[in-house]
Amino acid sequence: MTRPLLDVRALARHYRVRPQRSLLGRPLTLKAVSDVSFSVHAGKTLGLVGESGCGKSTTAKLSLGLTTATSGQVRFDGELVSGRRNARWREMRRHMQMVYQDPLSVLDKRLPVLTQVIEPLDIFSVSKAAERRLRAQDMLSEVGLTQSLWNRYPHELSGGQRQRVVLARALILSPRLLVCDEPISALDVSIQAQVINLLQDLQQEHKLGMLFISHDLKVVRQICDEVAVMYLGRIVEQGKPQDLFANPAHPYTRALVSAIPTLSRDKHHQRILLEGDPPNPINMPSGCAFHPRCPQASASCREMIPVLQTVAGGRKVACLHITS
Repeated sequence: MTRPLLDVRALARHYRVRPQRSLLGRPLTLKAVSDVSFSVHAGKTLGLVGESGCGKSTTAKLSLGLTTATSGQVRFDGELVSGRRNARWREMRRHMQMVYQDPLSVLDKRLPVLTQVIEPLDIFSVSKAAERRLRAQDMLSEVGLTQSLWNRYPHELSGGQRQRVVLARALILSPRLLVCDEPISALDVSIQAQVINLLQDLQQEHKLGMLFISHDLKVVRQICDEVAVMYLGRIVEQGKPQDLFANPAHPYTRALVSAIPTLSRDKHHQRILLEGDPPNPINMPSGCAFHPRCPQASASCREMIPVLQTVAGGRKVACLHITS
């Protein structure tokens, strides 16, 4: 089997925070990400799904070295990714790019979009000035922006057009890995479809590996080769989308899948409503973090933290009630 483009092993990120309403209290530990492992291969897409606050965006930043891990390792094409902003890290970041949720927040409102797409080439001193401009123009055309839009400012563009600019800016350096953090959530449904189709076309053409973070399970099912489900900083289930969505094994995954809108009148399709809110990551429950909301929880679930184990079909599940 070929070496993964991105290889994440036992990744963790913990933060020290002080109790509210107290400046002198003993700092507490917020466990944003704990023991997360996955891999992304060239030309393939791994989807990362879960509720808001489960650690998806933190995992994305850790994967690019934008945030320093508390423990664990990230390797890009076999080489260790360090959280230190040194020359080697900057060179690696040239090949690993990120697409953010809100394009307007990452674009400079004072500069025309063509200038902003040229900027990464300037930073890495790629080619001569005239060649950089031509390269940026070609990239803007490739993502579907006509020449009439090149010299406009971000506020003069629609949401879909701005996201295309962000894609052009991310792809201008010919990266090998693209990390997409909710890239379509701020867009209208019709524009979402255009951006998704564009991402798939670009991935096929450039053989990009993608880590795709989204709340939209329909989109994840459509474009991802593998899906990882996160709950409170841990991956609780991982597998092929056709298997995971057709027959989810973990109780939390079943609840997520049941929320996908459907036109089916199947009597067996019932929405699973989870009681309560996710636990506080500063004061995590003992044992399985999902047990306070799980309809299948037993005494052992309150005592033991389940680990990902491979079950039939190659899927991985972290649940004490699932046997291999």
